[in-house]
Amino acid sequence: MTFPGERDPLRDPQKSEPTLFGTEFDFGGVRERIVTRDDFSMERARQVLKDETIAVIGYGVQGPAQSLNLRDLGFNVIVGQRPGNSFEKAREHGWVPGKDLFSIEDAIQRATQVQFLLSDAGQKERWPSIKPLLKDKGTLVFCHGFSITYKDQTGVIPPPNVDVVLVAPKGSGKSVRDNFVNGSGINSSFAVFQDASGIATERVLATGMAIGSGFLFPTTFESEVFTDLTGERGILMGAFYGLAEAAYNSFSHYMSSEQAIRHTVEIATQTISKIIGEKGADGLVQELPEELLSWFLNGFIAAHEASVPVFDDLYQKVVNGTETARVLSANSRPDYREILDAELREINQSELGKAGSAVRAQRVDGPTVSSRIQNREDAIMAGALVGIMHVQYELFRRKGHLPSEAFNETVEEATQSLYPLIDRQGIDWMYANCSTTAQRGALDWHGKFRDAIFPRLDRLYDGRFLEAEPSGVRGDILSSEMWKAGRTVRSLRPENRKLF
Repeated sequence: MTFPGERDPLRDPQKSEPTLFGTEFDFGGVRERIVTRDDFSMERARQVLKDETIAVIGYGVQGPAQSLNLRDLGFNVIVGQRPGNSFEKAREHGWVPGKDLFSIEDAIQRATQVQFLLSDAGQKERWPSIKPLLKDKGTLVFCHGFSITYKDQTGVIPPPNVDVVLVAPKGSGKSVRDNFVNGSGINSSFAVFQDASGIATERVLATGMAIGSGFLFPTTFESEVFTDLTGERGILMGAFYGLAEAAYNSFSHYMSSEQAIRHTVEIATQTISKIIGEKGADGLVQELPEELLSWFLNGFIAAHEASVPVFDDLYQKVVNGTETARVLSANSRPDYREILDAELREINQSELGKAGSAVRAQRVDGPTVSSRIQNREDAIMAGALVGIMHVQYELFRRKGHLPSEAFNETVEEATQSLYPLIDRQGIDWMYANCSTTAQRGALDWHGKFRDAIFPRLDRLYDGRFLEAEPSGVRGDILSSEMWKAGRTVRSLRPENRKLF
């Protein structure tokens, strides 16, 4: 969908008969046009950006990955960062002060393309000094729709003589860099908000490929931020932690902390997520032992019913700006970083966090959980996780978001980027590798999901079915548009379209 003030990003405005970029694919019965490397090659990206000086502004979450990928591919890139820890990190990565590492304002003055990767609160703070420095017919690139969509809160209103575009990788900065280094890439959404040059579409597609995207799907600034903020607070981060905590608290009555972590975070990230990532939930259901099916379906029902009102409240607060105003206020405090770090340490040092660290340390002796779902507890956890995914996807589709975006923001980013970070070093480490807006939101909403899910889940783990023979749920999963769309997304994954 295209919102007022935005243009269709797939049309080439330079053509008298507009040419559509990309190739049509079927996402569960909905045809969408996706831009792959076959449609827009790296050679074409280099040609489009050959005369540009690209300034990556901000060296926090996305800045290191995007700037290093651009540098490795031979683009003319510099970094703008204020003095402090992030500036020193940039130096450690080989950026040289006065040569390709500058203050924010100095970098923008040297640039024709500005990739504005400061935090959302940081963009609001620095915008008044940045706006006058933007070049006529230059490009302003965002990786998030926040500042433009909530301009009444941020004050970010670009001048009319610059291109304003969006490339939003569907994963953390760490995943963007790791996937690039291993020769694959990461999928991203893109949008054109303002086309002053007449070539904004080519510029945004070139930028998307240049930072390491394997394929690009169209969105708008509004659609991106509505799904992104909801997803972060939902199944990608907040709802996942809420589900894990609810299950862990239920298990604490009758099993050790290490057993409890195996049946929650470990099984979810080591097994369930990987099965869903490889085969979809429809594939998981088809391979599930018959004696565990009812437990899986009851887990699905429990989490689905419990999380619907939480998601409805969340999405409404995202759209009306209540959530963004709250996050901007919290992350504009001078001590916001200390507060966030303290909350992440609290997760790490909690009983759940310590149990997770202890069990991960045991992996040197082999896997800590089975690669298949083999017992009641794990079947319930799988059902609950899939149930929450369904609620989020169904909400996005009901609100008019296309299947590619709904699936990427619900399943693909979870299984291919964020859950693997939890698997490596825990929930707090995954949070730490995400934006401060994502951290703040997920930390604030996880408790709402936990409290909503716990009563139903606790009853199930106590051995009591919610429904003895859930009617129709299995069929609904197997026939869902969601998992049909997932097959197309999996076929388009960057690892199937190598960068080099």
